[in-house]
Amino acid sequence: MVVRIKKIILNFIGTGLNNNYQACVSIYDKCNNLLYYKKTYNGKLVLELKENNTYTLIAKLNNEIINTSFYTNKTNYIFIFNNSIINKSRTITFLLKDANYNNLPIEKGEIILWQK
Repeated sequence: MVVRIKKIILNFIGTGLNNNYQACVSIYDKCNNLLYYKKTYNGKLVLELKENNTYTLIAKLNNEIINTSFYTNKTNYIFIFNNSIINKSRTITFLLKDANYNNLPIEKGEIILWQK
């Protein structure tokens, strides 16, 4: 029996940037053996795991825990921390232009980026 190793990318939504506010992630095999204990960087973790196997993932960020299993039949996986960290002192400013008129900036309106 040939065992294939696959590069897996775990993406965590709700973490911080670079090395700040990152999740601690534990990966266990089907026999409950700890394979990896790593911290994410920019909300991502790259691992090499056996293809077509089930693994248990426990990820911790502040007081929130993701405890789930995943099957390694694809390359990218997304996990979401519901209580993401938001620094309310930061504001983002950008210039929005009309698609039909290059020199006409849109002066006001409302953009909803996610549901409350």
